[in-house]
Amino acid sequence: MDIIAFVAGLIVGIVVVSIAVEFAWKKSVPEKTCKLTKKWNLNELRNALIVAEKLHITPPSDAKVVVAAPTPLAKNARENPSVIGNFVIGLNKAYIFAGEIKEGQIAVVTSDEDILKELRDMFYEFYKVKEKAVSYVPKKGRVRIRGVVRAVFPYRDGYLMRLSYEGGIVGVLLKEKMDVEGRRVEVEGEVLEYPFINPYNITVLD
Repeated sequence: MDIIAFVAGLIVGIVVVSIAVEFAWKKSVPEKTCKLTKKWNLNELRNALIVAEKLHITPPSDAKVVVAAPTPLAKNARENPSVIGNFVIGLNKAYIFAGEIKEGQIAVVTSDEDILKELRDMFYEFYKVKEKAVSYVPKKGRVRIRGVVRAVFPYRDGYLMRLSYEGGIVGVLLKEKMDVEGRRVEVEGEVLEYPFINPYNITVLD
């Protein structure tokens, strides 16, 4: 009887352990590292790295930004027309956006280390590419220059357009204010006294 009881107890023990292991296996699920959200806040990310085809919100002051096309809210961003995609990387999470970065845009938030590493690598590949020189500004004479408008503000009897290009910054004299901050333009005109240009024609390129 003792042997029978021992064997029966052993069998019951094995069955109980098997059930417990199976139950634990069913309850054990992979850690969730991604989810969809519309409630994101870039200011939560310290030293954010931002890649955007177009940026429609003001980035955090400590962020590094690279864009395919300039906008008024991305005045200090580095430009690289090869940029594809819209994502923001923080220290331990990232937002991958379904479209252009703007309020209400749906995003995937992820904390997966492999994804974060790949996104950082992509950011620095885009960020290290400098904007190619597209024009040369002489000290005097006729000029045609392309660049990005950094600011338009009152100056003397009119306005001054602060235009940045690969070689530096010039001032384009305007009779009337133009709402073109952050946009790429082409200016044809005359250099009166470097760095001031009297324009004949201004074309908005984007």
